[in-house]
Amino acid sequence: MPPGSSRWRPKSVLWLLAAALVIGPSCKPRSTDGTLTPPSDAAEWESKWRPAFDDDYTAEPINLEGRAPHDVRDQRLLALRMGHADLMARVRVLQVWGRGRYQGQQDQYVEVEIEEYLINQPIKGTAERQIVKVISEDELPGSLQGRSLVMFLRWAPGDQPPYHHHLMPMDEATIGFMVARIEHAKAEGVLDAEGVPTEKQGGKRGKKKRKKAKAKG
Repeated sequence: MPPGSSRWRPKSVLWLLAAALVIGPSCKPRSTDGTLTPPSDAAEWESKWRPAFDDDYTAEPINLEGRAPHDVRDQRLLALRMGHADLMARVRVLQVWGRGRYQGQQDQYVEVEIEEYLINQPIKGTAERQIVKVISEDELPGSLQGRSLVMFLRWAPGDQPPYHHHLMPMDEATIGFMVARIEHAKAEGVLDAEGVPTEKQGGKRGKKKRKKAKAKG
């Protein structure tokens, strides 16, 4: 069932990956300044992605088995992020800046080092270290420094920066679940060894798989 259903279960992430991950860029220009830059054929940003890619940070691990309303909401958002991220990566927080402490700006920022790309790859020239803006009502805790997080990113060409994201903790249960789903997608040929969507999604075979996945949802 799709994430909008009250009976959705986390295993449906694989169906989302099979049905929606058709994001492999055919043309990859080079990043001139090392920042995260969309490929030339990146899809335009749509407001419907805002709930999932809200430039915010999830402070608490997701309860994958919980059935409370907030648990189900978090599970749905995780499915959307995994199924529709243009990039998904493990990152390590190097530094945290609260409001007004980064170049006098009132937004909050974290400097992260990208340790591993889990879904897709960036264009050439992308630096391992990135400054990421976080829009949150709460002050980011200094204890984030040194922690590993998962970053889900979707391109927003024309915006500054040209993407929207979400950061969440890498607790053992959640990262194990996500890695298992990604490895399954690789085994099914939906993703290649580097986590890049394959051409298997295209043509009649890909359409048939997407139709089948939609029917299962």
